[in-house]
Amino acid sequence: MPARVRFLRAPLAAALALLAGCGGGEVSGEVRRPVTQDEAQLLALVRLSAYESSPAALTVRVPGPAGVTVVTGVVDYRTRRASGTFTVPGRPAAGGALAWDAGSVSVDPAGGPRRWSRRPYTRDPLDRALLLTLQLGQDRPENAQLLAQSGAQWLGRRRLPDADGREGGGEGPYEVFAGPRPPGREGARASPLTYWVDAKGAVRRVEARLTGEGPAATVDFTGSHAGPVAPAGPTATAPPQPRDGNG
Repeated sequence: MPARVRFLRAPLAAALALLAGCGGGEVSGEVRRPVTQDEAQLLALVRLSAYESSPAALTVRVPGPAGVTVVTGVVDYRTRRASGTFTVPGRPAAGGALAWDAGSVSVDPAGGPRRWSRRPYTRDPLDRALLLTLQLGQDRPENAQLLAQSGAQWLGRRRLPDADGREGGGEGPYEVFAGPRPPGREGARASPLTYWVDAKGAVRRVEARLTGEGPAATVDFTGSHAGPVAPAGPTATAPPQPRDGNG
């Protein structure tokens, strides 16, 4: 069984510490500065905009030693539930169906007759990425002043890669911010989270350094979804298919 499927049955880990001990998002030679008040106000709208757009279609990519695990799904911030499908690298590639909420992950590796297995979260990067998706939306804006005081930084304006993977040739430009430092890491120079935000405060991409080294995981918001989100659990129904929309 592929490693990414095996980990979905691993023991419980402390979900609230999913970013503890992770490396910051700093890149050598990167231009960064503290956010201005206007930029802090923009960053403060990110989670509210995600909440208001839900159910939101998203794509999660988690790099690993064997390649990138990809989750395509939908998250509803009003119910704190999400569902989708996953593929893991391998020869041949494997995958199945997923459903997750704040307390557990359900997986059906076959992705067909719905043989769900439900379990708590672990410290595996893919588990932490799934849990992170549920934390990216809330029903009120954040405190812009506290964001600025907690180390949020402006990293520049960038475009997403184009369809051929070439950097800077796709959608955008977006304002790119390093988020505030996690609690207890006041001495750190950078946050493990990076946000790509449009002019209205809508988040398009979140990059998360879930381990101390290697490339970041990404969560791409690809539009709104019409219809309910399947509940997380062994009785979950087929996950809805996201439709195209504006990020």
